[in-house]
Amino acid sequence: MTHVETNGLSPLEVASCVLFGSDEVQDGAAPAPARSARAALEDSLLRALRQPPCLVGFSGGRDSSALLGCAAQVARREGLPEPVPVTLRFASMPDTQEDEWQALVVRHVGCADWIRREFSDELDLVGPVADSMMRRDGLPYPYNLHLLAPLIEEARGGSFVSGLGGDQALHPAGRGLDVLARRIRPTLRDLARIGVDLGPRAVRRRLLKSRVGLTFPWLRNDANLRLSSAWLEDHIRRPFRWSERLMELWRARFLRLTVRRLAALGERSQAVVHHPFAERDFVVTLARQAGATGFANRTVAMHELFADVLPDDVIARPTKASFNDVLWNRHTRSFVEQLREDELEHALAQLELDAIVDPRALTEHWAGPAPMANSFLLLQACYLALR
Repeated sequence: MTHVETNGLSPLEVASCVLFGSDEVQDGAAPAPARSARAALEDSLLRALRQPPCLVGFSGGRDSSALLGCAAQVARREGLPEPVPVTLRFASMPDTQEDEWQALVVRHVGCADWIRREFSDELDLVGPVADSMMRRDGLPYPYNLHLLAPLIEEARGGSFVSGLGGDQALHPAGRGLDVLARRIRPTLRDLARIGVDLGPRAVRRRLLKSRVGLTFPWLRNDANLRLSSAWLEDHIRRPFRWSERLMELWRARFLRLTVRRLAALGERSQAVVHHPFAERDFVVTLARQAGATGFANRTVAMHELFADVLPDDVIARPTKASFNDVLWNRHTRSFVEQLREDELEHALAQLELDAIVDPRALTEHWAGPAPMANSFLLLQACYLALR
């Protein structure tokens, strides 16, 4: 058995892959009121472009497409070397393939170069790339951190642009704020829900206790109760205003930890990693620009920010690739199939998870047709403990 470096994650966080709370972040000086969110994003991209080669992690999804389009526009305006999209390809996994969307964006942006790395099963949860990273650095967070390692390595000596933070920065407002913004007609239930959302925390806690929670089938009852309680507290602490909620998301522990782990990957590859969507200036200006009621949906946000650099079809696309088949592949299936009950129990004990995780329920879950992603970090921890 081997000691597992969990890099500051608690046993319950390892078992659930759920992180609560915020990190202290230096706020610094606020950006000038006249600046737009798009201008702040371009400032971040300009810093990356001034460290060539500037590679943009490009899946063909809306966030990475927007960053590629903006980066190309900034490079041409400033007379800098153009950004190069870099893409992971998995020919044998249909759910990952976005070839048509990728080609559409690359043609529209006018990229002269495009790096495409072909993989089969090397990038699964405990495959050779993840195994090498975990043996060197301990337990990753997030569990798919290793997917970016080959892309960042391509940027050696230059800069790498990731889409981290896009899901958080461009999240829809939600029904309550849509009602207040008069984007939809309210019902009596909407008015009651808004009243709860705006009420004192003690009242919200009492009213929501039986309705808000989070449980996983492999956790023991006490662990699920603790997780649900933390989920409820996180829910009632969440600001009602979209702009304030955005700032809380920017400070969220899960996001800040991911930023730090990717920075370390960049240092190892001698590349500077940039996250334009997760930089404070962009978040602050976007909060000011979208205001208390935010965006009705992701498409509205994309159109407001990126209509000049992306085709309409990309801005409005409703689909998104899935990489679960990449992560749960040959190496992971082999590990799970060969894992004995006594080995799993020993691993959980070493990880201080025996009072949190039910080994039989976990084995049954991993043997099922579609294991939940929230169990992936736990699988990596057990793998490390048994190597």
